[in-house]
Amino acid sequence: MKMLRDESGNILVLTALSLIVLMSFLALAIDVGNLYYTQRQLQTMADSAAMAGALEYDACAGTKNCSVMQTAATTALTEGLTPTPAAPTLVTQCAAASGAAGQVFLTLNNGPCAVAGDPNAGAANYVEAVVSEKAPTYFAGLFGVATVQLSARAEAGQSLPSGPCMDVTGTSGQTLTLNSGAKITDAPGANCGVWDNSTASGTCTGGTPAVMADSGSTVNVGSFNIKGNDCSNGAFLNPSPTVGASAVPDPFAAEITAGTLTVPTQPGNSPTNSGTVNGTTTLQPGTYTGLNFNGSGYTVTMEPGLYYFTGSLNIGAQNLTGTGVTIYMESGALTMNSASQMTLSAPTSGPQAGMLIWEASNNTSSMILDSGSNSSWGGAIYVPDAQLTLNGGSTAAAYGMVVANSVMLNSTLTLACTSMPGGVCPGSGGASSGSATVALAE
Repeated sequence: MKMLRDESGNILVLTALSLIVLMSFLALAIDVGNLYYTQRQLQTMADSAAMAGALEYDACAGTKNCSVMQTAATTALTEGLTPTPAAPTLVTQCAAASGAAGQVFLTLNNGPCAVAGDPNAGAANYVEAVVSEKAPTYFAGLFGVATVQLSARAEAGQSLPSGPCMDVTGTSGQTLTLNSGAKITDAPGANCGVWDNSTASGTCTGGTPAVMADSGSTVNVGSFNIKGNDCSNGAFLNPSPTVGASAVPDPFAAEITAGTLTVPTQPGNSPTNSGTVNGTTTLQPGTYTGLNFNGSGYTVTMEPGLYYFTGSLNIGAQNLTGTGVTIYMESGALTMNSASQMTLSAPTSGPQAGMLIWEASNNTSSMILDSGSNSSWGGAIYVPDAQLTLNGGSTAAAYGMVVANSVMLNSTLTLACTSMPGGVCPGSGGASSGSATVALAE
């Protein structure tokens, strides 16, 4: 039996099916192209917002994410774009953004906080802009994908002039000693200067140099300036020291003379003004005739205020914490023994604003951090007539200016001035090099 097959019309069906497939690919291409265009636009907006925010760092005068910075960033976000996007919704620092399709969000972080491991995290002179939007789709909605979350991130920083974050004020002899393993470095975002005012002119072949940097020591800061001369026996010094540099006078002495900084006067006795601390304790401001921390593994909290010492302060293997604190050593030494931890910050206002640890001008007792100690100083360290010593294995992060008659390092000292009033170190004396510049960092 012969079967008859009628194939007429098959080409029409196949053509229709092919057109559906082709139209689907075309629709996908339109959606992808639109999302790509939107992503590029978001990146441009993020770059503009980050740069505009960083340009207002000085105008904020130490206030992070200030209103001037926010206004500049939100304005820059839409300038120069055609068509002009709707004004963005500003999101609280470090918070996640969420909203309706087509709504643009700006998260302005000063300093950066959106990415784990960011070397500029928390740095006040860096501004991070994250611009996000739920972009609508044209055809993907038919398959249940009505929006796609897009975001772009940019980070801009202001490279600050390298004014003095550390000023070694002794004018004669060897005043800065970097033993093997010692390291002075800028904190992320900082551009610090290290100044040594000694006129000592010796070299590695004879005489006494102002700065002795042994092999294995490192300096990596914005600028390194020496009034006299140095001997660097294989040390890594970046940049190479400028010898014969102009001295930077003690900036805090100048502020005291000008009346903008007040030498503490002795207050009444603290309730626990002397003796030994043997366990978890909360200390109150006032005068102390001396204090020893014995034992290990407990926390000592200092309430805000002035701690005036007429005798030595010896910190054992404990964790010392406090906010809004000034420790004034009229006499006696401050010593951090092995395995001690110190996390303190200075007052942000008042007659001792920015001053964390302050030795009287006639106190020649050294401030010593022994092996294994770890310090985070949110304020100035002022040891005008004595030596600051960091022994091997200790670390100190100084977020306020360090001023000492002499310094001996066997360990790591990290410098910045973000905790000083206005976020900058005082009294550069015209020694800062260059002007601040703003550039995209990421």
